[in-house]
Amino acid sequence: MQRKKIVIACLSLLLVGLALSAAPNKAHAFTSGNNSFAISNVLTNFSSPSGVGSGTVAQGGTTITVTVTLQASAFPTAYQRNVTVGYKGDWMSSYQNASILTLTTGQIASTSISISLPTVNAISPSHTWSIEIWDGPLTGNIGTCQGNDSTEQNRGSSTQTACFQLASGSVSLLTGDQYSAAQARNAALTITGSIGIAGLGNSAANAQLDQASAEQSLGDQSWRSSDFAGAKTHYQNALNDANAALATAYNLSGGQGNAVIISPILAAVGTVMFGLGGLLAGIGGFFYLRRRPKA
Repeated sequence: MQRKKIVIACLSLLLVGLALSAAPNKAHAFTSGNNSFAISNVLTNFSSPSGVGSGTVAQGGTTITVTVTLQASAFPTAYQRNVTVGYKGDWMSSYQNASILTLTTGQIASTSISISLPTVNAISPSHTWSIEIWDGPLTGNIGTCQGNDSTEQNRGSSTQTACFQLASGSVSLLTGDQYSAAQARNAALTITGSIGIAGLGNSAANAQLDQASAEQSLGDQSWRSSDFAGAKTHYQNALNDANAALATAYNLSGGQGNAVIISPILAAVGTVMFGLGGLLAGIGGFFYLRRRPKA
């Protein structure tokens, strides 16, 4: 009877082991939090004077580059992921994909996709976009994306394994004049905004800052009037005046400030050189006295 119980127990353990080995191994395909993206040839943090087309903007008819960096998760055993990166804007009928990446345990890789933007004749605001990542078989469909970069998948399965959305956002498309104007406006505001109310410390530089602010206001008026060529000119003038103010402040105030810093350094160097000269003279005198012929 006792032997019978032992046999039954052993058979039960064997069946459990077989069941576990037959079940698919679940694990994360990617390292959560270590996946990133960057989009070039766009302007961020643009505040449209008219309120339309603020945020991230790009020039219609040009090309943006989407770069994605991924890290495969660390599995106890080696596992190859067949990774596809895709980008889709609402002006596109399907995802535009990069070439398939093959990643093994813990491996880091990046890939880039060039995206053509549609040409526009006026501000075309708030176009949505998304970046999705697929990990699955080399051929065939993956399926619908769901979850995030910690989505579980079945290692070794020939069906869908992992798919997640890495990022999403929106971009407004501008004409050439609008985009150039937006770039100059942002650059001028970066300078004047960083200086603040305190100014630059001398009247000549502050007068140039005032002129930059006046040109910026004229540019905003032109933008709201849909005179984007005029806005571009005024914003460029504002940027030139802001840069000139910085140069004036450096020449008039910055030079004196640098002299205040450099003078003690030069004085210290002079003192050190004087001390070294005295030391060398003392050493020379010592050897002279030692080598002087006795009377």
